[in-house]
This record gives sequence, structure tokens and C-alpha cells, in this order.
Amino acid sequence: MKHAKYLLLLALCLTLTACGPKPAEAVALDLDYIANTLSDSGYFPQPLEAQDPELVPGLLNLYENRVEAGPEDVAQARYTMSLGMVADQFLLLEGTDGEAAGRLEQALATYTEDQRSAYEFYAPDQAARMDDPIVERQGNYLLFAVGQDRDGLEKLCKALMSGEEVYLSDFLPNLPEPEPGQSAPDESEPDISAPDASQPEEPAPLTAEDKAAAYDAACDYYLGTVFDVQGLTEIGLRAGEITFQVSCTKGGAKVDPDRTISLARENGAWTVVSEGY
Repeated sequence: MKHAKYLLLLALCLTLTACGPKPAEAVALDLDYIANTLSDSGYFPQPLEAQDPELVPGLLNLYENRVEAGPEDVAQARYTMSLGMVADQFLLLEGTDGEAAGRLEQALATYTEDQRSAYEFYAPDQAARMDDPIVERQGNYLLFAVGQDRDGLEKLCKALMSGEEVYLSDFLPNLPEPEPGQSAPDESEPDISAPDASQPEEPAPLTAEDKAAAYDAACDYYLGTVFDVQGLTEIGLRAGEITFQVSCTKGGAKVDPDRTISLARENGAWTVVSEGY
């Protein structure tokens, strides 16, 4: 009798196990499809430029001790940024596993703070847009985005991260219309009016020491990346910002064309604001 009761309980346990909820299958996302869809969505009116994915670990400061995540946590990445002085951008990441994705999510929070500090210096009107960026996670995948019509863009990002095919006609952005009658200011005559006291003062011109510090910061940026810097040539300069042309090799082969890197000065320190071709 005891044996029969044991068999009955065992059968009941097996039945309950079979009827229980099955674990959700991991979603495999196509980062190229998501990146191309976002680029075509209209939520980024300014021209965008895709950056080399191999530079993303440096962008997220994954070589620095202050960030828990490391370059080895990134299985693949896509990064696209605006060519203008605006915060429009999106960043796609796949972590090597769930724990790595969690560390990368924390790294994105640090990246957001760094971006806000940089924009406060050279594009103050864009800094506030870093207060509430879109961050979506699906399993080991992460999507970071800053664009126009935040609510509409967030709905599009959620749909893309679900792994389903998206029709952009269902996610049209609600962008503000230009005000009628607006025209560009007449620049034929110099403006002799008093300066606007509400605007921040222009940073002091760069000294030789400033340029040397920017040069060192640019070189440091490439440490640990796939690029070996052969030389930097200054090609752009204005108060508080400097741009270098970067002659470098990758795997021993010369990179052609040369890359460029721009840095902005903030409280005496230099921060990379753009890098690419």
C-alpha cells in the first residue's frame, strides 16, 4: 500500500511539472536591423554617422577602474551619433551573458553622466536631454537612445527590442513645425548691441599646455583599442575644443583614411566628444 501511494505521489509531481510554466526562450536580436530602422525612423532629424563598433568600449570608459564593466563584457555593439552639436544618438549593445549585460547597463548610466557634463560645457542647450535618455533592455541586449519626440521614440525602441518586425508607418514621429515667418539673422552688418549677460562667457583661448594635455588625452583614448596611433595632427581649434587628425594602424595595416577625434575642455580636463572618420 505504501508503495502504491508513493507511485501515485510521484505521478502527481510529474504531472504538475509538465503543466507548469515553461521558461521564456531567449530573444536573439538583429542589431543591424535595429540600427538601420532607427536611422530611417525620422526621430533623428540631424545627419547621423555610424561609428566603428570597436571604439564603443572606449566610449563607455570600459578600460577605466571607475566602471565595473570591461571590454570583455561586450559581445557586439553599434553606435550612431549626430554630426552636429546635438545630443541625438543611439547605442546598441549585446552582453556576453546576463551578468555582463547588467554591468553594461550600469556603464550606460555613467556614460549618461559624462555626456551631460560634456554638453554643459560646449552645448549647454543639449545637456538637459541627457537627464532622461531611453534605455531598454531585453535579455542580454541594451538600447540607449536620445532623439526627438521622446515618447514616440520610446515606443519604437520597445517594439524593436521585442524582436518583432517593425513598420515605421506605425511609429511616425511628432516633430515640431518651424515657426512661420522665421528667418536667419542678417549677418551683413556687425552686431554692436550689448552682449547677452545670460549666456556663458567664452572659454579662454587654448595655451600650448592646453594643447599638450588634449594631445595626451586623445592618445589615452586609443589605449587598449584595436588602433595603434602613429601621430596626431591638429586640424581644428576653437576656445575650449580641439580636433586632431589621427594617423593609425590596425593589426599592423595602415588605416586609410585617417580618423579624427574631437575633445572639449571641462574644468581643466579633456573629454572626447566625437571620434570616427
